[in-house]
Amino acid sequence: MSSTTVTDPESGPAETAILARLNAVRLIVVVFIALGYASTMAVGPSSQEWLNSFGYDPSLFGLQVLFFISGWLAWRSLSRGRSAREFIRSRARHVLPWLALYTAIVAAILYPLLRDNSAETTLGAFGLIGYFLTTTTLIQPGQAMPGALDGALYPGLLQGAIWSLRWGGIAYAALLIAALVGLRRRMWYAAALVIVLGAHVGVNMWTDQTGSAQLTKIIPGLRLAVPFLLGICAYGWRERLPRTSAGWFILSILALAATVIHYYGFGWSYAIEIMAMTGWCALAMSLLHSRTPILRNWPRLALPLFLGAWPMAQLLLALFPAISVAALVGATLICAFGLAVALVSLGRIIRTRHVHRRIQPT
Repeated sequence: MSSTTVTDPESGPAETAILARLNAVRLIVVVFIALGYASTMAVGPSSQEWLNSFGYDPSLFGLQVLFFISGWLAWRSLSRGRSAREFIRSRARHVLPWLALYTAIVAAILYPLLRDNSAETTLGAFGLIGYFLTTTTLIQPGQAMPGALDGALYPGLLQGAIWSLRWGGIAYAALLIAALVGLRRRMWYAAALVIVLGAHVGVNMWTDQTGSAQLTKIIPGLRLAVPFLLGICAYGWRERLPRTSAGWFILSILALAATVIHYYGFGWSYAIEIMAMTGWCALAMSLLHSRTPILRNWPRLALPLFLGAWPMAQLLLALFPAISVAALVGATLICAFGLAVALVSLGRIIRTRHVHRRIQPT
């Protein structure tokens, strides 16, 4: 929020319509993330994902778009008087039960199914309990599980996609601290964006030039902090940004066109990632502002699909080692989506029955 009063161009019905398309846009983004992950399962982590563009994988750009949307929503909540604690609590209520459910499925069903009991190291009951606790508390999400798929290209990695959830938790925690100490002016976050962007470029350049691995662990966090702060700034300066789907689409085309010109005309640099990320985030905003009725009021399938795609791909590859990349991608998306629909539907049935029992007369 700025020190001056700003007329909100997205209040009332317009903003309600944007939020009604949120689940659809998130699900579309997660489909691209899942497709990218599944496309390398049978060929190894050194291979480029399907739909790789400008030297970057769609899973990276997809995660950056999700963090951009999260930053936009977070600053919207703060700007409208909601406390940072309340926002983070609501995100935790949505994310952690799903994470716990899928982690329990992996630990109690998938790992015992794929475990090689003759392996040198395996997880027993106490090890699986530790895995569940450290994963669901985001202490060590996406960790390997020895004794399962030890000979695979992603050995023992049954929940590899969820590494980003810890960075999301860190981003929300940092936002909470900033709000509690009174940093509520949008200029503070614009300054933070410039600093983090400079750190991202600087750490990557230093790592490339020196060959050192000392700072490589923070690079993913910097890559996701940039779009998160960009989303905060996008909402903070919303009165100066496009208010229509067409306006955001033009902004997306301009950013991606600049990326193409830079990539093919001037060679590679870290500016390519920033420009391309901006273009994809603007495209997501264009969809959020779209008046297309088909995008309205989709169920919340993005998170369960995101959590289920990686373990489903690993399971399919273990069951069918000779499966082609195309078949693996298609089967992963279909099976993970089907599981997500089934679990969401089951949850609705349980909640409906619970509410029905509560309103019955005694």
